[in-house]
Amino acid sequence: MNREMRRMMEREERRQKKQEQRQGGRAAANQRAQAALQRSKGERQPFFKRIAQFLHDVRVEMRKVSWPTRDQMVAFSVVTLVTSIVLTAFVFGLDAGLKELVFLAIGGANG
Repeated sequence: MNREMRRMMEREERRQKKQEQRQGGRAAANQRAQAALQRSKGERQPFFKRIAQFLHDVRVEMRKVSWPTRDQMVAFSVVTLVTSIVLTAFVFGLDAGLKELVFLAIGGANG
């Protein structure tokens, strides 16, 4: 591990400690310390424990997400639908127009 990585890990640990102090979560700090200790020893947790930890981390991160309001979702959906319809019509028009040009160039499909 080079110095830059070590410094980055130390900054991340300090940031996590500050965040935990603000939240007052000592149990989470102990869990992270144990996980870091296991990682440094090279030990792997059992498969189901890793899955449980992953799902827990996903849940924590999903709480941090800024979810859109209902009005925003309606607006986004309308914009998406309208854009899809316009682009579909445009591509259809190009296809039909280019088909006619090709038929004119090769002498027509009707004979």
